[in-house]
Amino acid sequence: MFIRFVSSDVDERSHVTAGLFCAAYKLRRSEYLPDYEFAALMELREWFNVHLNSPFDRLRHHRRHEGAICWFKPTAREHLQRAWELVAILERNDVLIWTIRSPRTGYVHYEDDVQVFARPYDDVRRRL
Repeated sequence: MFIRFVSSDVDERSHVTAGLFCAAYKLRRSEYLPDYEFAALMELREWFNVHLNSPFDRLRHHRRHEGAICWFKPTAREHLQRAWELVAILERNDVLIWTIRSPRTGYVHYEDDVQVFARPYDDVRRRL
């Protein structure tokens, strides 16, 4: 099962619920975030910057990529462990995060050992 973490916000690019990193970015910019939580968020951000490729850096901008979203692969154990740490920080600061699991992601535009970047099939999109 592929795994996606989402918040209650809607992402401007994909028009579905915003993912984990969008929620973390929004929280990081919050004036109510305690310093120790900000530091933990920044540490996780740096880890992901080093250990997670961005599909947006790997693909040329193309209209067919619009609406595509990222999913973690179930085998990405270390990445998922760090993602759960990020979820904990968000939820401690009143940002609700839902976990969505799906055996299918959609039309794949990018894939590596850790993630899939895909435009969801209609039945998958309804769950987002």
